[in-house]
Order: sequence, then C-alpha cells, then structure tokens
Amino acid sequence: MGAFEGYYLYCDLDGTLLDDEKRVSIENRSAIETFVREGGSFGVATGRAPSIIGAIERDLPVNAPCILLNGAGLYDLSEKYFLATHPIDRSLMERIARRAIEIKDNACVQVFTDRSIFEVNPNQRDDPQTAIESIPVVSRSIDEILEPALKLLITHNSQNLTEIQAEMMKEPYLDRVSVFRTSDWYLEFVTAGVNKGAALEDVRSRCGNVKKILAIGDYNNDLEMVAQADIGGAPTNAINDVKAAAEIVLDVSNNQSCVAHFLRQTLGI
Repeated sequence: MGAFEGYYLYCDLDGTLLDDEKRVSIENRSAIETFVREGGSFGVATGRAPSIIGAIERDLPVNAPCILLNGAGLYDLSEKYFLATHPIDRSLMERIARRAIEIKDNACVQVFTDRSIFEVNPNQRDDPQTAIESIPVVSRSIDEILEPALKLLITHNSQNLTEIQAEMMKEPYLDRVSVFRTSDWYLEFVTAGVNKGAALEDVRSRCGNVKKILAIGDYNNDLEMVAQADIGGAPTNAINDVKAAAEIVLDVSNNQSCVAHFLRQTLGI
C-alpha cells in the first residue's frame, strides 16, 4: 500500500493544469505520476467533453472518475463511458438556446450531449477556440438533436456575452439551471444543483476508499469544488472568489507548474 492510498487529486484543466499554450508541464506530469505511483487516485475536473480533453488520457495516469461538463457527467476515461449524467430538461434547453440567439442573433450556441457537440445557430459568430483546437462539432437545428443535453455553451466577445448574460438572468426559468461564466467569452448552463463540487460528493460515495480529496482550480466553475475538497488550492491566476474558498493559495500560476507546487506543499511530493 502506497503512502497516498485513498487520496484523490482533482485538477481543473484550462488555467490550472494546462498552461496558456494548453500543455501539461514536465513538472506537473512528474508530480502527478509520483502521486499515483504511491497509491493516489487522479482525475480531471473540467467543463470539457470526452472528445475534447486533449492528450490527458495518454499523457497522464488518470485512474479516478473524471468530472466532465462542469459536473454534468462523471466519466470513466479508461472504459470510455459515463458513470453518471445530469441532463438539462429538454424544453428548458430549447428556451435557453433560442433566447440567447434572440438577444444576439450571431451568438454561437453549442449543445453538449454524451456523444456530440452541436452548433444550432446557422448565423453564428464562430468560436475561435473551437477552430484552434479543431474541436469536432456538428451543425444541426435544435429540433434535430435527439440525445439529452448535458450542457449549453454560449460564446461571444466579452462585451456582447455580458449583455447576453444580463438579459438571460432576467428569465424566470433560470432558477432551474446552474450558470457559470467560465471565461470572458464563455457562458455555460447545466441543470440546477450540478457543479464540480457536487460531483466530488458523488466520487466520495461511489469510490469506497476515499480518505481525502485534494482539488485545485482557478475560475467560477471551480468554486464549489475547491470549497468542498478536504484541501482546496488556487493558483495565483485564480479569481478572488476561488482564492477565498481555497485552503492553499499558491504564489505561482498555471504557467509555472502550479499543480506540482500544490502537491509539494500539501503532500511533500
């Protein structure tokens, strides 16, 4: 039995484990490998879907359920299937998507299911990151999407997205979803009560050997996870709310191997 048997580490990807070039540093990789070699369980916690978590599977020793779609899915990466999903009500999904397009007729609206990412606005302003990362998407009308929606993502430039968010939050049905501004240009919707922190509690109940959970993240969608972890961490680039929720606030950023520093400070790795 290793020194970290029963310890679970969850890392946000963008802005935390990944640097600004979307790379995992040698230092982060080495620290995580040591943690797992000594019996620890490692998973990622991200807004991304299985098809767009990049090279995580081949580059890192993932051996714990992964928290995807900001908590709307708990995913077994090795077996490639969802252990749990939390869909958005169908009619609610349609109302949110159509309202966003009413507010800004060129908004990019992406609907995430357990298998695909659909873009539903033929007049959209394309999301630059989707193009940069060559993310596979399917153009389809809302009515043609047959699978349950797990997450909606609205993208636009910062000023227009702020306007979209302000108008959307006036809608009375928004109390039925959790809403995250995950960057200046991303606004995300999942069903009410779903977040990365709630998914951590699912991990605790599902995995019978949990002694302690460590979690590190940087943005709004990481807040509950960092707060509910036994030891929560935040890099120096994290927003103030996440830093306030964290037990450990690091003096290094995602571009300076913050996960390795977090493990060194908490576990002596």
